[in-house]
Amino acid sequence: MLALYIGGARDYALTLTLNPGYLAAQGYAEPQIGYFADYPFGLGVLWTLNIAGGLASAAASLLRSRRAVPLALTTALAQLVLLILTFAFRDRWDILGPSMSLFDIGVGVLSLAFWWYCRVMLNRTVLR
Repeated sequence: MLALYIGGARDYALTLTLNPGYLAAQGYAEPQIGYFADYPFGLGVLWTLNIAGGLASAAASLLRSRRAVPLALTTALAQLVLLILTFAFRDRWDILGPSMSLFDIGVGVLSLAFWWYCRVMLNRTVLR
């Protein structure tokens, strides 16, 4: 999870700063660039919570901290709400395409699974 969210943090920073080299490497054209250039503040907050929570929850789990559980839950909920809102109101599938959309759905599933894993580790007293 730490590696996933380190990659996510890189994507987050380069996408929100509209880094031309990165966007070109991703194959983004005008519709995709416009999608992120006009990203609403509330969705940006959810994206930030997802990335920061993912990094923090993974680090907390490596440190065997019980704080990994609420951090992982925050991460998963932020990702799920972000997906729901962007699919429902931002035409995510049409603009970003199936590959990116399915990848992000996979991240949501992994985030939920990680939260469950952290709960199990807390119940087994691995996390303290």
